[in-house]
This record gives sequence, structure tokens and C-alpha cells, in this order.
Amino acid sequence: MDVLAEILRAQRLRGTVYFRADFREPWGLDIRGGEFANFHIVAQGQCWLRFGEPESTRRLETGDVVLFPHGSPHALLHAPHAEAVPASELVGGGDITDDESECRAFGGSGAVTTTLICGHFEYDKRYPHPLFETLPTIVHVKASSQSNADWLTTAGRLAAAQSTTGRIDDSVIVDRLAEALLMQALLGYVAEMNEVESSSFLAAVQDQCIGRALNLIHEDIAREWTLNELAQEAGVSRSVFAERFRELVGESPILYLARWRMLKARELLLDTSLSMAQVADAVGYQSEFSFAKAFTRLFGAPPGTVRSGA
Repeated sequence: MDVLAEILRAQRLRGTVYFRADFREPWGLDIRGGEFANFHIVAQGQCWLRFGEPESTRRLETGDVVLFPHGSPHALLHAPHAEAVPASELVGGGDITDDESECRAFGGSGAVTTTLICGHFEYDKRYPHPLFETLPTIVHVKASSQSNADWLTTAGRLAAAQSTTGRIDDSVIVDRLAEALLMQALLGYVAEMNEVESSSFLAAVQDQCIGRALNLIHEDIAREWTLNELAQEAGVSRSVFAERFRELVGESPILYLARWRMLKARELLLDTSLSMAQVADAVGYQSEFSFAKAFTRLFGAPPGTVRSGA
């Protein structure tokens, strides 16, 4: 979706694929967690995922994709109660081949049971967006219930093939593949969401009324949208629209518009040579002063400082 793609670019999404590798029994990969959003694609075979407090286990099949948006600790294993060693220790001992079409092999001396593509996404958390703030601890997209499993696996392999060393450089190609991988995973997750998980930005994008309003905001960011206008375009009353928008997005429509304007302005400051006046005009401000004031209030630094990278 255009809205999701725009948000991912504004959030400075970057992707890294660590490896595409075979795992031989017995094996267990302990990911301690951290600031990055880890992802795993089961390219072939099956394995078990262990996560959470108290611990839960979940079987993963060929084509399944799992994402930990907030960098939560978890483990991938050949069996539910297998011992897991830190990922850095296990991966550091893998056999690396010179053939890009071949995988490295980790684990024990048993049969190969699983082929995994593992990596992470990172984005600038200093400038949050409801898309990431409302994601759950784990996003699991099952191959059996989505049509894009083959695409996800193929894209992951393409990203992994960018390097024969096991960890790929942050390049434009890899970033775009990461963006596409994440978007497809999120869309697959949306299709499987139940009522318990429905209060999120992803649900808002899919919602007939709120999704239309979000598209309008993103398509015409400079327009002075009012609550009445957005509600009318969404086809519901002002009160229903305001309540539904806040329920799904987590903030009012006008606050969302203001925050999105500043995120877009930051993107323009970093990625274009537009003057400050042109950036201000592009996001709906008639004066540089009012734009700079709003930008500083939200980000804690004036636009000139952000542009200079200071």
C-alpha cells in the first residue's frame, strides 16, 4: 500500500540480512533481543520458535515469516525444548562456501532439517510513528494462510545473495528489498488479524472509513484538513470518525496530520535540496517561522540542525 511504503521511507527503514543457512540437528539459536526488529524466514523445512514470559512455543513451517518489531528476545530450535546457544556463537562457527547458491551450515552433525533467512530491520526511533508503536511483540505470517510466501522467500534469498560473507552491506538495493519484505509481511499479518489485535495502525489502514481518510492525508499533506472534511470524505459523522480514528491510530486526526507533516518535512530536509521555504510550503506551512516552530516543538531540534546532521 502507498501509505505503508511512504511511512517506511519516512522512518528511514534500513534492512540487513545476516545469512541464509542450513541447520543440522541438534541446534538452537538464541537471539537475546535488542534495539533492532529481527526477522526470520523459513525457506525450507520446519523449526520451533520459543519466546515470551512465560515461555511459549510455536511451530514454524516452510514459507512462514516471523518478525519481532520491538527486538524482543526469542529462540529458534530444532525441537520445542532444545538447548539454545547465543546466535553469535553458533553463527560464528558455520561452514562458509564460495558458491552464492549454497548455504552455510550450522548446528550439529545430524541431518539438515531447516534453511533459514535471518536479519533485522532498523528505523529511527527518535521520530516514532503509530505504525510501529502499535505493532504486537511478534508478527507471525503463516505460509498456509497467505499468497505471498514464495515472494517473501525469493526476496529474502535475493537479499542474502548480495554477499558471500554472510552479512550484507547496507545498500539501496537491500534497503528496498527490506522495505518490500516488511510491507508484505505486514500485509499478510493484516489479513490474519483477529478482533483482539484489531486496534492498530495496520487495522486503520485496512478500515474502510479511516483508511480512506489516511490516504487523503498522505495524498494531500499540504491541505488544511478539518475534522469535518475528513469525516465527510470517510462517509461517517464527525463524532464517529473522531472516535474510530483515535481507537485505531491512537491519536486524533489533526494530531496525526501534524505529526505526519513533520515526518515528511524531515524526509525532504534529508533527501532533497529544497530550500527551507519550499519544504515548509510542501507540508502546508505558509511561513518558515511557523514551520520551524512546529518542527522544533515535535522533534526538539530546529529543521536546520536536522538538515546539517548536527
